[in-house]
Amino acid sequence: MPKNELSLTPKTGLVVPQAPALSTAEQAVLAELYLPLIGPVAYSLLAALRGLQSPNTELSNRRSHTELLGILNVDLPTMVAARQKLEATALLKTYFQQDDLGEVYLYLLQSPMSATKFFADDLLSVLLLDTVGELRYQQLADQFTPPVVNVEQAQNVSANLLDVFHIDSQKVTHVPTEIQTVRAEQATSAATPPVMPDLTDEAFDWQVLGQILRQNYVDLKQVAGARQLIMTESRVYGISEIEMAKLISEVASLTTGQFDEGQLKLLIARRYERPTADAKDQLATRATAASVSVPAATVKLSASEQQLVAYANETTPYEFLDELKKQKHGFVTSGENRLIHDLVNRGVLPNGVINMLVYYLIENRNLAALNKNLLETVANDWQQHDLMTPEAALAYVRERQQPKSSAPKRPTRARNGRTPRKEIVPKWAQKQANGTTKTTGNQITEAQRKQLAERLAKLDSNAEKGD
Repeated sequence: MPKNELSLTPKTGLVVPQAPALSTAEQAVLAELYLPLIGPVAYSLLAALRGLQSPNTELSNRRSHTELLGILNVDLPTMVAARQKLEATALLKTYFQQDDLGEVYLYLLQSPMSATKFFADDLLSVLLLDTVGELRYQQLADQFTPPVVNVEQAQNVSANLLDVFHIDSQKVTHVPTEIQTVRAEQATSAATPPVMPDLTDEAFDWQVLGQILRQNYVDLKQVAGARQLIMTESRVYGISEIEMAKLISEVASLTTGQFDEGQLKLLIARRYERPTADAKDQLATRATAASVSVPAATVKLSASEQQLVAYANETTPYEFLDELKKQKHGFVTSGENRLIHDLVNRGVLPNGVINMLVYYLIENRNLAALNKNLLETVANDWQQHDLMTPEAALAYVRERQQPKSSAPKRPTRARNGRTPRKEIVPKWAQKQANGTTKTTGNQITEAQRKQLAERLAKLDSNAEKGD
């Protein structure tokens, strides 16, 4: 059956064979531990399937998915998504078959794990911790941990089975046929224990991890035993081998080299805590709306910019910052890790945009290390401008860096930082410079001076004649 459920329609048949009823303890585990993981729709689907159980396992006695959708009051894609959550958490096994009557799905209900097995399972416990947070996780662990009663000073006076009941020794030695038959039937029909996916074959360099931990004197035998936990945490949070070695070394004992796996889970949850499901859904909705309103095709990117955007979309902020620092022959400080953790945890910017923000500060601003005030200022600015894609962030940075030709030129400043004062030339000075000086007051012209000289000369000649 193809994974895209192309052949599943509301008219497709379904059969839910009878499953054992859940005990009170199993119902509590389902409501407290599984419900946060699968969500209310999948939880309702599980209850609806239990209501559709039939003791008759004949495939001819089938119902349609229309009846199931009517009970849940949801559409078909929502039901399929909820069903896949039940399958992923080993609460349901789905089989598909086609016969003369058409297509039919067989839904085999599975019992939930006990609380002890649930908390011992790396995948489920990590997912629960990541979903509900450290405080609620610890509360649930305390809730399902039975109280320890100290009986060291007491004496066991309980009665023995054979002291109370009389049992034929011959029947104990030779078990009756009826008992053997029932045992065989129960062994055949018993539900197989949930098998979670094995992640140990993923691409994770265990040799590098072992070399680092050996130098830090960590017990490698315990590391091998915690292989599934380490792989799970690595995949959930995108933790590299080097960073995982640092985390294990932090919780490992300096004397014995052993570490508490529970403490490792809590440390990773605190260090890489992710936003809640609602915040992630809102962020994804905003990012989708932004990509639709401003398609990537409208932003012209060079080949190198396209590679940068693709890498930013595919890489976690921790890996992106680490790779960027390595290219500059530097390293990621613990303070930078906390800054990235806080920014991711706020759930206000997608990972791709956070990566572009880191690239902008480290490369464009040429910073050796991220600065908290600057990081928060730029992130706040990008959030207010609703930059939900790396392409939009890149276009915004490019626009901010572009010089504005229409803006008026600022006056030049002197070396002391003050604007030079522009002296206003008076009119008289301007006219003096142009050689058009005007007579004022007791100033006389050349003609007047000549005329005066002539008069004085005439007066002198008259005076001489009179003498």
